Amino acid sequence: MARRRPHRRAARPPQAPKPPKEAQPLDAAVLSLADAVLARAEISRPGPHELVIDPLIDRASGTETATTRAMSRRIASVVRERHPSYRVQPFTLASLESKPLVLLGAITGVVEAGSLTNSTDKAPAAYRIWAVLADLSTGKVVAHETAWVRPDEVDTTPTAFNRDSPTWLDDPAAAAYLRVCAGNPGDAIDAAWLDGLKAEALITQATTAYEAGRYAQAKTLYANAKAAPKGAQLRTLNGQYLTASALGQPQEAERAFGQLVDYGLERKRLAVKFLFRPGVIEFWPDPAISGPYDMWLRQIASRTSADDACLDVSGHASTTGAASWNDRLSLMRAQAIRTRLVGEQPGLGARLKTEGFGASRPLVGTGRDDATDALDRRVEFEPRECRTG
Repeated sequence: MARRRPHRRAARPPQAPKPPKEAQPLDAAVLSLADAVLARAEISRPGPHELVIDPLIDRASGTETATTRAMSRRIASVVRERHPSYRVQPFTLASLESKPLVLLGAITGVVEAGSLTNSTDKAPAAYRIWAVLADLSTGKVVAHETAWVRPDEVDTTPTAFNRDSPTWLDDPAAAAYLRVCAGNPGDAIDAAWLDGLKAEALITQATTAYEAGRYAQAKTLYANAKAAPKGAQLRTLNGQYLTASALGQPQEAERAFGQLVDYGLERKRLAVKFLFRPGVIEFWPDPAISGPYDMWLRQIASRTSADDACLDVSGHASTTGAASWNDRLSLMRAQAIRTRLVGEQPGLGARLKTEGFGASRPLVGTGRDDATDALDRRVEFEPRECRTG
């Protein structure tokens, strides 16, 4: 009788090494990151695996930039070219029905290559990029990898939608996304991100349509996103304002901007991207940029007045120039905005307080004084309780 050979388990294919901790060119860093996160993923079921990419973001601003957009595209190409056990699908409501894997990721400036310490007070010495895989079928994070990028390889220019959006704040949707990005294999996926996933898919489709000039389609998709769970968020409201403006609907655009102001007042913070001429307190003279500013100020003033709120108006500057001048300039710009608001609603005079933070709170920190760091030259509005007596 022949002896039975012992059963041997199939050898697991070798995992990709972890990305090196030195700063690399962007393409090399993204390639090593994608290879590692896909090869090392702890997935219990056999492939092939459906995979969608939730667009990668900048950690500080919570928005897409030229570099995060390029990272998303490169990762998709790596999946198609090098990882046949995964199948990239578009980020749509239909693709979510099969409970696919979702890839998320982010980028942030750090004090040095290999470090996890974010750079906050000067230009980054390197950038950290990271990606995670979230398995919708199990509700768990199944992979998390990190790489580092040379600073001269990173383009912080906002994508067209984020460049055009008039307002910014620390939005709960972006915070939920980043919580998923912080997860390690085996961690439960953040519930708030899961609840808003359908809205995220619609917003992604709407933004693609907006940037392609399909404004009517984008407007419908933003409306659908707003009606979805967790869909009443900043990107949706910015999208409704932008599409109404692009379609030549000024009254609807003003209503949409008013909703943006209400959204910020409810959350006790709203940053509006008023673009000033360098070194002065006058707005940028191009009507294509500053043309809507009168309407913005009118809505901020009227909504604040109706809300019976007091408001801290704070100016911010980019990181170029002397600190003393940036402090003074940011305060003067905040005071200029205050003057305009009081001109719209004289009753606000006693309820508005101004402060200049100079360059002490940058969100981008490149110091280029161009479109890449527009968020560093912002004016913020923070509602507070009015003191009496």
